This record gives sequence, C-alpha cells and structure tokens, in this order.
Amino acid sequence: MTNPYGPPPGQQPYPQQGYPQQGYPQSGPMPMQQPMAPQGYPQSGPMPVAPQGYPQQGGYPQQGYQQPAPPQPQMAPPAPGMARVLIDCSYHWITWAFMLFKPQVTINGQPGPILTWGKTPVDLPPGQYQIQVHVNYLWKLGYASAVIPLTVGQQQDVYYKAPAFPFIDGAIGPAPQDAPGTGIAMGIFFGSIGFAVLMLLISIITTASM
Repeated sequence: MTNPYGPPPGQQPYPQQGYPQQGYPQSGPMPMQQPMAPQGYPQSGPMPVAPQGYPQQGGYPQQGYQQPAPPQPQMAPPAPGMARVLIDCSYHWITWAFMLFKPQVTINGQPGPILTWGKTPVDLPPGQYQIQVHVNYLWKLGYASAVIPLTVGQQQDVYYKAPAFPFIDGAIGPAPQDAPGTGIAMGIFFGSIGFAVLMLLISIITTASM
C-alpha cells in the first residue's frame, strides 16, 4: 500500500527495500565495498534484506505529515442589497446556568430572533438600528443596547456579555466585553464557600468538645 500523499517534498520516489523493482537491481553490497575488505577477514556479504512479512516502507504513514483538518465552513455573505449584524453572545463561567437559556435581540423595539451563545448573523436592510440584547432567564435580565448604522454589504460585529450578577445590566459593544458585576458575583461565591467551611469547622470543634 503506497502513501496517498507521495514522498515528502524534495525527495524522489525510491524502490522499496527487500523487493526487486523492474529496471532496478535488488539492494545488495555496494560494488566498491569488496576491494576495501582487509586481508585475512572475510569479505562483507550482501546487505540483509527486510524479512518477509514486514510491511513495505511505503505502507507506513509519513511522520510529520498529517491529514489537514477540513476547512471551517464560511458564513455566506449578506443577500444583495442587505447588511448584516453579527451578534456574538457569551457569559461568565460563574453564571454557567445561562447555558440552559437563550439570549434574544430586540431591533428598534420589535422582538427579533432568538440568538445562540456564540455568533448569530442577523441580516437587515441598510439603515440605523437600535439593537438590544437580553437573556431569557427565569425572568428577562441583562439588558444592553447600542445604536448601529449599517450600509449595503456591510457586516458589523457586535459583542454581548451577560452580567455575572443577575440583577444588573449586561454589556454590548464593537469589541469583546467584560461581564458586569464580576466582583460582586465572585465575592458572593467565595464568601459562601468560606462561610460553609467556617460552619463545618465550628461543627467539628463543637462535636469534639462534647
């Protein structure tokens, strides 16, 4: 079985060792090696060939040459005469429960499509738009809005970040955003862990002293 990719760059195909090739002699002693043998020593015999049953050299995959990964599918451009808003939604790891819910966009006060966590394209006619994003949690939270002008064929990237503390607004802008309320959420998170550890220690000490 030959390598489907052929030889590495810069090298020519060569006969496989241990098997005669038509037009090529089998690999054996180099013609100039026999006169060089010292007196009193047996001349070097033919080079040992690969034992039967070993796969041919061409059957091994080329090391360092891996099959390239399939190209990522590219997003189709906007329809003729249209523009696009590419909304990238994300959340802080401490609000991991948001993964069970979906963000939604409101365009000029009208409900828009349900978005996904990640990138969602929204095609619109040229114009200026009030884009507002929120999370459909147990209640609607994390509102954030921006005014975005669009021209024909333009793609405008918009980044939305859900809040880390659910009782404040989110963040939106032309670049990746930080989650608002991260300090509050982290303080509550680690404070709760510290309080639980303290209660456990008090319980252990109380039990031991009885």
